[in-house]
Amino acid sequence: MKQRQIPGKKNIENLYLHPSAPRKNEVEYFPCVYIEAGIDFNDVRTGYRASIKLARALKIHETKKIPGWTDEIIQDANIARIQDTRPPSARLRALPEFVDAGFIELVKNLYIERLTKSWKKILYRNSELDIYSGAGESREEFIVRCRELFFGQLREELNKLLLTFNRMLEQLKEKYVGISEEEFTEHEKNKSATDDRNIYSQYAERIASMFLAAASEANIAVHNILRIDKNSELEERLIALTSEARSKIVNLYDDYESKSAFIDEYILRPNLKNIRCERSCILWMPKRAE
Repeated sequence: MKQRQIPGKKNIENLYLHPSAPRKNEVEYFPCVYIEAGIDFNDVRTGYRASIKLARALKIHETKKIPGWTDEIIQDANIARIQDTRPPSARLRALPEFVDAGFIELVKNLYIERLTKSWKKILYRNSELDIYSGAGESREEFIVRCRELFFGQLREELNKLLLTFNRMLEQLKEKYVGISEEEFTEHEKNKSATDDRNIYSQYAERIASMFLAAASEANIAVHNILRIDKNSELEERLIALTSEARSKIVNLYDDYESKSAFIDEYILRPNLKNIRCERSCILWMPKRAE
């Protein structure tokens, strides 16, 4: 922007907040110290990288006392209406004599110091994964990302668990059906053995489908187990094994779901090295904004 000076005030840039629509009547404008600053983060610990733009205006009172930075705040929507040309309807309030380049520099430095104490960026951290949220990532988005990462671990746990249950199924097969895995499809026994094979096959498929559903993030359905043979000791053992498998799968899911939702807040604050001041000058604002 082209720099314009206040008569009698050297080296002070002046900007004006223009109305959203042209004004017919004269409007009184009051002065503020206007600061555009940036905070640059490249945090090694969290991996957070971002550049934040800030635009703030502090009303200048008639005394030299500088109030806190809680008065006027220029919202992003208003920044586009700031220009270096004076609106035709603007009548400028008298600028206090103490306002000079040194005063603006003092206010700028106080504002930057305030940023180091009051400005913060809240990140989210999952201690189990030891990861932090990224720039622009909401809490909900971060939880979804954690859940996806945990699901990879969950699949590994399910694969290990499936191997365990397959060994247990093989032990039952050898004990009650009487043949090994290789022989299972090649031998034919009497009717009782055939029934045992059918019973065994149905429950083995049921257990396998539970692990398959879990690996696809599907819900583990709770089936009402219909007995095939009320007198079968094999089926009693298979029912118990099925229930045990379901219980362990559900517990694994609950455990990883709990881990993915356990989120801490991590506060990141800027230091002087992070902050850069891009502009400090006088901004004239219409009286209605007081």
